[in-house]
Amino acid sequence: MAKLLYALLASDVIIDRETGASSFIRCFEHGAVRQFPAQVPPFYVASLWELDPKRTAPFTVALQLRTPSGEKTLLGSNEVQPTGAILHKVNFRLPGIQVKEPGRHAIVVALKDGDRQVKAAELPVYVVLAPADDKAAQAKAAPKPKKP
Repeated sequence: MAKLLYALLASDVIIDRETGASSFIRCFEHGAVRQFPAQVPPFYVASLWELDPKRTAPFTVALQLRTPSGEKTLLGSNEVQPTGAILHKVNFRLPGIQVKEPGRHAIVVALKDGDRQVKAAELPVYVVLAPADDKAAQAKAAPKPKKP
């Protein structure tokens, strides 16, 4: 069975064509929104898997969003056909996700191997309500000058 070596969330991923080295740009695990519902901007779920080089059967990597209230949504899946390599990168570019409530959301990374499915990782995304950023709110919070 494939073994997950890492999985992370990033705003962008750059893969060097010559070396295959990955650069992860603006990795995150939380965000603030002005109101709910809100759209989280596009992002990547990057992962690296260790495979048996003799493996020939394909397997599937699937992503699921789980909300704080327990709602689950399939975000995508990718069937991997082994090539004899020991390491295999599986990167998903998600168009963003809709969040309806504050709290701990989770991107669940699952491995489907034949009839078997196992959770390989759970990546938290904490979503909070951003404080008001308007001038009226700032004026209310600003200390009042003392009269002489």
